[in-house]
Amino acid sequence: MQSFPRALVVMGVAGCGKTSVAQALVARIGGRLIEGDAFHPAANIAKMRAGIPLDDADRHGWLAQLGAELAACVAVGERPVLACSALKRRYRDQLRRAVPELGFVFLELSRAAA
Repeated sequence: MQSFPRALVVMGVAGCGKTSVAQALVARIGGRLIEGDAFHPAANIAKMRAGIPLDDADRHGWLAQLGAELAACVAVGERPVLACSALKRRYRDQLRRAVPELGFVFLELSRAAA
């Protein structure tokens, strides 16, 4: 029998359908959706609204909070599915430190499809 991760991250670039796919997975497995964008602090939101890209320092605390949320869900027996870009390996590694058995679903679209 195949083993499935205790938690999942649906990852990809902006606009690729992360939230839609995460919602479908949650419905299928009876999981809990965690929308990564809802956890950004006000400073990050202000930067993004101004068209300023977030850097690694901006994302560190946000990823820590997402990792804590994933771990808390797993601790009470939930199956969390996080919609989050997580494009850099160091971001995925940070999330994996919070939940070592974390799985990732990478959504990749061609430029024509985007």
